[in-house]
Amino acid sequence: MTRNQKLFSILISLVLTFACVPALPTSTTPIPTFDPNAPLTAIVQTAGAAATQTARFAPPTLTPTFPPTQTPLPTETITPTFIFLLPTSTVPPTQIPAGSSGLDLDCQILLQEPAENALISMQSQFTAKWLVANVGKKTWPSDNTDYRYVSGANLHLQPIYDFEKSVAAGDVIELTVAMQAPNQPGVYTTTWRISIGTERFCSMKITIIVN
Repeated sequence: MTRNQKLFSILISLVLTFACVPALPTSTTPIPTFDPNAPLTAIVQTAGAAATQTARFAPPTLTPTFPPTQTPLPTETITPTFIFLLPTSTVPPTQIPAGSSGLDLDCQILLQEPAENALISMQSQFTAKWLVANVGKKTWPSDNTDYRYVSGANLHLQPIYDFEKSVAAGDVIELTVAMQAPNQPGVYTTTWRISIGTERFCSMKITIIVN
């Protein structure tokens, strides 16, 4: 009896001991793996959240608006106009036939120097010339014919000149007068005529501009 009680006590002790020991796992729990990108992902997410918060509370950025640029109006292209002034020469007129006017004493001025409104310096001396044709019916005799100053400005150095030769009807003669410009600027005209006896004909005028 005593022996049986000892065995029973041992069995009770073993049962109580195994009851207190925790049950062992039936299967092996896998060891969690470590993601090396996890810290970087966390940093990016944190930075994104911070940027979102900053953008939410930051004042709005104003975008400057510039007024529209005015389009310049097209400018008209000016085409220059060139005016060419060609020098003109004095062409003597065609001499008319002698006696065609029916007058006994008549003339035609074929050429004159200086030209009308020529510029002459003050007090400068010059020679006036007329190329004159006898287109009348009668000859101009040298012993009774002259040309003289009759009116206008006193530009001449001598007021009267004799003919050096007779001029028959249809012939031409050159008449010259020594002149001097006045000592004041202005426009001056002098008039001369041919004289035979008491007859005065063939008005010869010259106008100069003194500067």
